[in-house]
Amino acid sequence: MQDRGDEGRPRVLVVAQDYPWPAVTGSMIRLGAVLTALDQVGDIDLYCFVHPRRADACQPPSGAPVVRATTATYADLPFVPRRRLRWLFSQQPLLMATTDYREPYRRFVAWAQPSYDLVWFSRAHTYESLGRPRLGPTVVDLDDLEDQKILARRDVWREDSPHRHAIRTQAAYLQASLDARRWRYVQQSIAKAVETVTVCSEIDARRLGVPNASVVPNAYLAPDTPAGRAVVGEEPTVLFAGFHLYAPNVDGAQWLVNEVLPHLCRVVPAVRLRLVGESVPAVDRLHDPPTVTVVGRVPEIEPELRRADVVAVPIRFGSGTRIKILEAFAHRIPVVATTLGAEGLRAEHERHLLLADTPTDFAAACARLLRDQPLRARLVDEAERLFWAHHSWPRAQAAVTRVARQYLAPVGTPT
Repeated sequence: MQDRGDEGRPRVLVVAQDYPWPAVTGSMIRLGAVLTALDQVGDIDLYCFVHPRRADACQPPSGAPVVRATTATYADLPFVPRRRLRWLFSQQPLLMATTDYREPYRRFVAWAQPSYDLVWFSRAHTYESLGRPRLGPTVVDLDDLEDQKILARRDVWREDSPHRHAIRTQAAYLQASLDARRWRYVQQSIAKAVETVTVCSEIDARRLGVPNASVVPNAYLAPDTPAGRAVVGEEPTVLFAGFHLYAPNVDGAQWLVNEVLPHLCRVVPAVRLRLVGESVPAVDRLHDPPTVTVVGRVPEIEPELRRADVVAVPIRFGSGTRIKILEAFAHRIPVVATTLGAEGLRAEHERHLLLADTPTDFAAACARLLRDQPLRARLVDEAERLFWAHHSWPRAQAAVTRVARQYLAPVGTPT
C-alpha cells in the first residue's frame, strides 16, 4: 500500500463488491482499472465486501494504489418460506433480502472517514446495503444491470427450466419478473440520489434510461507477450474462466458440459475442457477428468491462457460486457461466445470471433477453431485490433478519470 500523499491531494473512497487481487475475474479486472485511474486523482481508501467462501488472506500486493484497505465478510441467508413471504411484501430485490450485511455496515461506519472528496461504489448492492451514505460526491458503477440479467435468466428458464414441475417453473418466472422490477426501481432511484452512475456500454446506458449515466468501457491490461499459441496443442483445450459463484457463469458451465460438450467430443474426441475460477458445488460436480477439469481458483490466469486453444463464453443470461472476451482478444486466443455473451463489444461474427446460441452450433464453432488454422489466425488478428481500438487499459482509465474529475469536490469543500 501507499503512504498518504500531501494534504492538498483529494481523498477518494472506493467501496467494492469484492477484493480486487488477484484479478482473476472480469469484475476484479474492471475494479483494478478503476483503482489505477482514481489513483491519478487522489489518495484511495478501499473498503471491500468479501464473500464468505473466500479463504485467502486478502493482502494488498506491493505497489497497490491504495492508502488504506480493509475487508468485511457478509453472510448468505437461506431463502426459507418465512423469509420468502417477508420478501414478497417488501420492496427489496431478492439479493438484498437473502444477504446479511450487518457486519459490513458496522465495520464501515467505524472505519470510513467522515467525508471524502469523491466516493466510488462498485455495484448497486454495496451502496444500498450501507444505507446510501452521503460522504461526498458519489458515483455508483452499475456495470452489471441486475434487472436485465434477471429478465434474460427468466426467459432462458422459460425455455429450459431447471425445475421439473410446471408450477415451480411458473413460480420461478413470476419471482424473477418481480425481482427485475424491483431492481429496475432501485437502479433508477440510485441514479437520482448520486452525481452519476456508470455503465460499461452504450447499450446498457439506453437500457437504464437515466440522464446522468456515463459510459466507462470494460478494458484489459495488454500483456507484454500474448499467451495465445498459434498451433493447437496435442490435447485441444477449451477454457471457460470466470467467477463460478455468479449465476450466469454457473449456468454457462452446466450448459457447456451437459449440452455442448457431448456434440464436441463426437467430432474432436481428444478435446479437453477446463473450468477455471472459484466455484459452487454445482460446478464442482461437473469435474470429470480427463475430459472436464474443474480447476477452481488460481493465483494467476496466464498459465491457463497459455494452454488454451479456444476461450468459450457460454453466457445465456447476464448484463454488461464480458472482460474475459477482451482478455482472450489481448492474448490472441480465438473465442466462441453466445450472442448475448459478446453483447456491447462491437465484436462481429466471423470477423473477430464466432457466435453460436445452440449446443450443436456452439460445439461446431469450437470444432472449427480447433481445426481451421487460417480461420484462427484471421480472427485473432482482427480481435487484437478491436481490443486496441476500443478496450485497452488507457481508454478505460481515461473514462474513469474524466468522470472523477467532473464530480470531484474541491479539496476542503464541506460535504
